[in-house]
Formats: sequence, structure tokens, C-alpha cells
Amino acid sequence: MRWLLLCCAALGIAAGAGPVSAIAAQPGDGPGCLGVTVEECVRGLRATMTLDESFLAASMARRHQSDVNGKPLGGGLVTVYAKLPERMDRFVILLHLEPNDTVRSVESNLLHNLIEARTEPVYDTSGLYDIVSRLVGRRCPGIDRLELYRFFENSVKPRITRQQEDLSSGLSGLHRVVSHAAGVPFCGGVTLAYTNLHQWRGGKDPAAAVKRTQFSSIELQ
Repeated sequence: MRWLLLCCAALGIAAGAGPVSAIAAQPGDGPGCLGVTVEECVRGLRATMTLDESFLAASMARRHQSDVNGKPLGGGLVTVYAKLPERMDRFVILLHLEPNDTVRSVESNLLHNLIEARTEPVYDTSGLYDIVSRLVGRRCPGIDRLELYRFFENSVKPRITRQQEDLSSGLSGLHRVVSHAAGVPFCGGVTLAYTNLHQWRGGKDPAAAVKRTQFSSIELQ
């Protein structure tokens, strides 16, 4: 699953920290990422976020690499490590490309499990608005913070399904709950999907979990 790729990339955020660039602008003023070239998308992100430029350069270069048989190695994927202004938390943004280098879909981790979110401050903490407004850009002009939160609360949450996977048993058994809502029509022809991965060790009941980890992400296309 692609969300698992994003989860693994996000777990490597600390190791991926490095030189960044920072420029101030309004997040919704950019071109967004969907349906534009990867270069346009990255320029828009760079205008309002700090990016790990060394990692980005390597990721951009790999997207066109091929093996000796001409098979693409980059998989049409560019990974961007980014940070919001005045915040320490880092995001992993996955840009899935068409063969012509335009962005087909984009994924990003969030900083809070939105299934548990109810209030505006908690939604703010997740970074949902900050990320979505940058990724859709002018495609959804004038996107409102509270309107987005209400969209998620009233349109996305009712579509979330939950599936538990018991990967091993015993006192240190590994268990996983994947909560997912498929692409929900949002704005400007964009759909939004949400995934939350809750993984723990111990018994099957997550309430008695030890070594608990949670990871949330969105996908726009």
C-alpha cells in the first residue's frame, strides 16, 4: 500500500533533516501540485515551506533514472521533506508523477489522528489546513480553514472504514488497525482520501496496547 511507503518515509524524517530554504508567501497563492509539472509544484512549496534541498535534488534526479534495460527506477515518484514556518514538525510529501512529469496525485503525513479530532485547535495541530491549502493552491481559491475542517468532519469521517489485522499472537503480538476513507469529492475536481494506521504490541485489544504507534496521512488527486 502506498500509505505504508509514506509511513516508512515519515519515520525517516529525523535522519533526513538537513539544509533548508525558507521564503514567506501566502500558501493558497501558489499553483498547488495537482495537474502541474513537478517543477511548478516544488517552486510553490518552496515559497511557503522550508525544504530539505539536498534530499530533494537527489529525489528529483532519481525520477528519470533507468536500469540497463531501460526500465524506470524512480517509479515516477518524488519525495519532499518540508517544514511549515515557525514549526519544528516535518512533513513527508510524496509526488506521484505522470510520464510527462505532471503530478497525478500527492500524499502527505499529518501530525495528529483526525479520527479523534473534534475541535478547531486539534485540527490546527494536525496541519491539515496548512498542507491541503498548499497542495491545492489556486485550484481551490479562498479555501477556508473552518470550512475544510467541517468538510472532513461531515463528509470524510462518515466514510471511514476500520480493518484490524492481527499479524502475530502472544504477549508481544503485533496488531494493526487501518482506518481509511477513499477519495471524497472536495473542490476543483480534487478528491481527498484519509488513512490512519494504529499499530501496537500486546493483546488484541488496542486499549491494553504497549509500544503503540500511530500514523495519519491524506492523499489528494
